[in-house]
Amino acid sequence: MSSTDNKESVLPARRRARAGEGIGVLLLRRLRDGIITLLLVVAVIFVLAHVVGDPALVFSPVDASDEEVERIARAFGLDRPFWERFGSYFADIFTGDFGESWWQNRPALAAVAEALPNTIYLTLAGIAGAALTGIVGGVFAGSRPGSLFDRGSNFFSISALSVPNFWLGLLFIVIFSVQLGWFPTSGMFGVSSIVLPALTIAVVHGGRVFQLVRSATVEEMSKPYVRVARSKGFPHRMVLWRHVLRNTGLTTATIAGWEYVRLWGGAVFAIEWVFAWPGIGTLTINAAERQDFFVLQAAVIIAGVFVIVSNLVVDLLYRVIDNRIKSS
Repeated sequence: MSSTDNKESVLPARRRARAGEGIGVLLLRRLRDGIITLLLVVAVIFVLAHVVGDPALVFSPVDASDEEVERIARAFGLDRPFWERFGSYFADIFTGDFGESWWQNRPALAAVAEALPNTIYLTLAGIAGAALTGIVGGVFAGSRPGSLFDRGSNFFSISALSVPNFWLGLLFIVIFSVQLGWFPTSGMFGVSSIVLPALTIAVVHGGRVFQLVRSATVEEMSKPYVRVARSKGFPHRMVLWRHVLRNTGLTTATIAGWEYVRLWGGAVFAIEWVFAWPGIGTLTINAAERQDFFVLQAAVIIAGVFVIVSNLVVDLLYRVIDNRIKSS
């Protein structure tokens, strides 16, 4: 074997090694940034609860007497120095002790863990519907700009972005549950219960996915390689799905991932409340009404963890879709 052949066989191995190293570096950096962000979230929650106002009142039920407030202050060590409370708070959080829920009379983390799978189920179903409708509609509309389908779907997507998600959810309940009787109005009772809340997420967040995918498709369709493929007689569908869609993959992953992060940032909470979906959003709102600080604390931190993890997954998808992206 010649030296030229040896060099050609070594180059792909080196490229794969650099790609693997790049993903590893990216993962470590994103984990570092995520941990720092999570520490800041925990610190902000502590400051809001222990520094702003009287923490004993924050931890006390609404109807607590002065004697009960003093007892709670002693029980939670609120009479100790600030830094001692701060260190104890961090130690408890990172050992999984989020405190006891006086509303449900059980550990706050257990209450959140029970509601967490329901929220994951809803967000994944909703974002899958948003991605499917947004990508398919955006690609078809962008491949034929100015067509009737393009104008109609563009109007629909802008309308979906213009209405609040809770209002759209109430509208769906009135139409599909009250008037037509097709789906339950609220709760979680089998597969039919998730249709309306997931549809609400899909319509609102799918509108933004559609807009960006359409713009990316219009841009790709104007590039020389598309004109060359068409001049060679390749079918429009083949050019569209094998080449254009692949090159818009980074944009699609970006917006779909960002929309999923926005759900965990609070958008899904309103939808859960409208449909009485037994997830973290409903749990958080009920805990806020009852001033159950420890459930609120656990829910906010867990939601923050999912935002961080979702961002990490999207960053890794960037590298899978396009390995030219460097870790930074």
